Amino acid sequence: EPETFDGLPEELATDLAGDLVTYFTPAEVKWAEYIVTAPIPEEDADAVQEIVQDREDTLFEMIGASNYNDIAPQWGFEAATHGTPALWVTASHLARPLHFEVVPPHQLYITPGHLGYLDRFREATVLASSLEALFSLEIARGHVNLDQEEIQAKMKKPGVTVNVVWGFWLDWADVARPMWKFEITVDGKRVTPEEPVILGPMEGACPLLVGRFNPRPGRPWGRGPGMKALRDIRVLDKVNETVLSGLDQALTNTLIYADDGFLDLSEGLEAGRAYPAHRGFTRDQVYELGRNVNVDQGWFAADRLEGKLRACFYQDGPRQRGETPPTAAQWLDERRRVQQRIGKPAIPLWSELIYPLIQRVEYLAVALGKIESAITHDGNALTVAPISPLQKAQNQDKVMVARSNLDMAFSVLQDQTASVIDPVATMKNIVKASGDELTVIRDQQQPMDPNVAPPPAQ
Repeated sequence: EPETFDGLPEELATDLAGDLVTYFTPAEVKWAEYIVTAPIPEEDADAVQEIVQDREDTLFEMIGASNYNDIAPQWGFEAATHGTPALWVTASHLARPLHFEVVPPHQLYITPGHLGYLDRFREATVLASSLEALFSLEIARGHVNLDQEEIQAKMKKPGVTVNVVWGFWLDWADVARPMWKFEITVDGKRVTPEEPVILGPMEGACPLLVGRFNPRPGRPWGRGPGMKALRDIRVLDKVNETVLSGLDQALTNTLIYADDGFLDLSEGLEAGRAYPAHRGFTRDQVYELGRNVNVDQGWFAADRLEGKLRACFYQDGPRQRGETPPTAAQWLDERRRVQQRIGKPAIPLWSELIYPLIQRVEYLAVALGKIESAITHDGNALTVAPISPLQKAQNQDKVMVARSNLDMAFSVLQDQTASVIDPVATMKNIVKASGDELTVIRDQQQPMDPNVAPPPAQ
């Protein structure tokens, strides 16, 4: 809008962007881990876990060395507003870290393809002199040719820009293994071969990642909280404009006076100045017209709209609404309800953006020779999949339920609890479900250290 009278929607969108980034990819912790989905012998579990752990460490070292944590709030803000964030993930050189870039919506064109997978296109204006660096990997692979005379002439002129369009779509010739194909044009001229180039497998080959918040069936774009709340945002902005206009009118004096042909008050009165009046002019000839503007209804309407906007942006809790602070259980329950509300529409962001991001980093790590193309143990390939934050949140709920059951069991059974519940196996399950990597559970058959004194008798 040309004039904006309320900044609350931008603050709420920023807060939601921080929540989404913290929910999916917090910078302080390793936000995804692999789980082995194929059955393996129990005696090989530790060796397999070490192999998987090494792969996780390499991938997150590459992400940490890149600029991802710097630009992560940007894609979160895109998700919080229009609902369709997009990332461009590339590796320009072996010695350079990965580069992440947020693709704004005006550069993006998407359309649902087979099985709902998005065919995606990006249009951007770049400096012609940077085309060789931009397509360095494609030129090395023979996928891009910039030898056209007109393109070469523009590349030699400083400051000249060109329009570049990338197109990516899935080829389903082999249904079991769909492949990405791509084309590139520069100022409308194809710089890739006439036959579309096969880029690579669906898992990680495409540099353009597109996720959607709360997508609707048959629609390419997501519906972010900002789009959903746009009508209320405009109403709130109009209410604030009206309230400010009413305050301005209430503070402005309006005078009515008899025109004597000498005293001109049409431009108003300025404090500190003297105005001469005609000899016959008296105070009874000036009337002050007071305008009693009531802005209370505007304030009440603004409060109600602000509450609706906080709910739309999932920033409505937990909040202390009264003088009595809520109990810890009430606070946790309210926070859990907010997380449940935001969890459902945000699930596609994991499957369409964050999970493909992990696959893209893994694909580039293989291409750069930092990891092997497949996880193997004793010549057998291992099938792994990242665990989503939603699954982690559900695991935390399981831990809370287990704790509640243990408290109830101890209050009822007292000293007989150990004869009913296996404490070692239970603690192992709790530590595993919570994702705790520090707590070490002693095995039941493992002898205690003789140098450690036993606990005192009760």
